[in-house]
Amino acid sequence: MKIFFVTCAAILLLLTNSARASDAEWLLNNAELYPTASGDTYCDEAVEETLSRITYDGMSTYEKVLACYDYLIDTCSYGDNVLRLDFPEDNGTARAYGMLVGHVGACDDYSCAFAALTRAIGLNCYTVYGQTARADGGYTGHIWCVIAIDGVEYVFDPQIDDNIARGGSTGYYRFCVTYDETPDSYYDSEVRWGYFEPFY
Repeated sequence: MKIFFVTCAAILLLLTNSARASDAEWLLNNAELYPTASGDTYCDEAVEETLSRITYDGMSTYEKVLACYDYLIDTCSYGDNVLRLDFPEDNGTARAYGMLVGHVGACDDYSCAFAALTRAIGLNCYTVYGQTARADGGYTGHIWCVIAIDGVEYVFDPQIDDNIARGGSTGYYRFCVTYDETPDSYYDSEVRWGYFEPFY
């Protein structure tokens, strides 16, 4: 009987992830695109070079965004983003550059890199500062990404999904989900914006 329930739970998880993936695919592929550069030469060169390696013209928007997300999870690790110190100001472009070139950073670095990549693709992606639930209870300061589509905010959090993947779980838990789909996982601080603000 226990095997039956475990099997049912696994099937339900697969179906849920499949439904989320199809919803995300539809949403991203139908979003209006306004490709936007950061304005910093070094960051924009790193973004362009990364996108040229992980995406190609025939890919859908969904496939490009997923490639960016997977790239950060697969090639980056949590730690101190020392390359951001090469910039005169510690801002979003410095953190995105450091993550894309050095592949080490914290939540804000993962999020800045993801925002820079997806903004270049044309999505209204920005970073949000607030709190996220800790695995051992309570909350901790955190920065994640949101992509706004038709007035709805969808959470993208590559650093959290990287942590989950390193723990042995598979699937995407913080990829194109609403706050309602991740209850009690996030709340915003009074200063909501992180390093990248909405651009429209």
